Amino acid sequence: MTQQRDDALPTPAIGWALLEPGQPVTLRAASPLHKGAYQCSVLESSGDRLRITMPMEQGKLILVPVGTAVQVEAETAEGPVEIQARVIDRQGGANRSLLLGPLPEPPGALASRAGAPPARTIAVTSGKGGVGKTALVVNLGVALTALGKRVCAIDVDLGTANIDVILNLTPRWNLAHVIAGEKDIFEVLVEGPGGLVVLPGGAGLQELTALSDRQFAKLRSQFQQLERYADILLLDTGSGLSRSVTNFILAAQEAVLLTTPEPHAITDAYALLKVLSQYTDQLPLQLVVNRVRDAEEGEAIARKMIFASQRFLGVDMGYLGHLSEDPAVGHAIRRQEDLLRAFPKSRAAADIRRLAAALLEEEGAPPAPPRPHRTLVQRIRSLFTRGGPPA
Repeated sequence: MTQQRDDALPTPAIGWALLEPGQPVTLRAASPLHKGAYQCSVLESSGDRLRITMPMEQGKLILVPVGTAVQVEAETAEGPVEIQARVIDRQGGANRSLLLGPLPEPPGALASRAGAPPARTIAVTSGKGGVGKTALVVNLGVALTALGKRVCAIDVDLGTANIDVILNLTPRWNLAHVIAGEKDIFEVLVEGPGGLVVLPGGAGLQELTALSDRQFAKLRSQFQQLERYADILLLDTGSGLSRSVTNFILAAQEAVLLTTPEPHAITDAYALLKVLSQYTDQLPLQLVVNRVRDAEEGEAIARKMIFASQRFLGVDMGYLGHLSEDPAVGHAIRRQEDLLRAFPKSRAAADIRRLAAALLEEEGAPPAPPRPHRTLVQRIRSLFTRGGPPA
């Protein structure tokens, strides 16, 4: 149920109990497409649901889309009532009407950040699969929440989205339902370990270019809500050089590139850097070397990659740190738990905590030149629309 926001805005269950069938109400939609105040009447009220007549203007029906936030105003025996709600169903035909319900609330882990800057968006990627990218996203997210950050992990791997599998989560819906307009983004979010919030499933993101302007405006509004509540969005991208992978990397504000000491993993990571180097507006890049014997091995690999990327590609890349070869990581994955909860004293867990702390140190670095803020889906759609980077 929606929490009461102030004395003038009761919850639906409280406010609608004052409304009876036939009661006239005024409907105002929070949408640039529906700016008027529409006169309706109550058909029935039950709990936190209210059915009202379909709004009309100059003899024409006003088709307010399902999911639209609205305000209902009425004069009652108890005084004026204003209720924040949303359209959850629309019925046509002879019984045409709108069914209203409460606004969805964000998970408890995403407390309000009134006045805070938009969320920091970080893509975690790799040149090839099987290097531990999803495990890094999950464990880094849990470590960042332990440091007081509100973190949302978003599965944008269009092939094998599996954050929910690693954490033994059973989401009823995923991002595709948000894109289709069937669910609000807060309904799809799943709360994971330690307060980490997961937006499951990247399926459907490649369909952004097929959305109408009206559909996309609604989706953009959904992500604006999410970015107001989260401090950090972690994108678990796919692996490789396909447009769907590189577009998601470029849509982020910064990126973490993961590799291992194996020569083919390093070669593939360098190939990905080569693709990204074709863009003058480079993302801040940080390298993580996974499955190393010790810190010295990670630093040696990082020095070689950073030198090659600067010398031959003109790409500046920092070194975030390493992750030790540790059987605890595989054991945690098989148990479908995050590493910090399953094996908090392991070497790899200590490495993850160091990576999280190092990532937050970047917040104190000199800011990049300011750019007009666009939501994540705006950046993704722009890249897919113009064709994105070459495959």
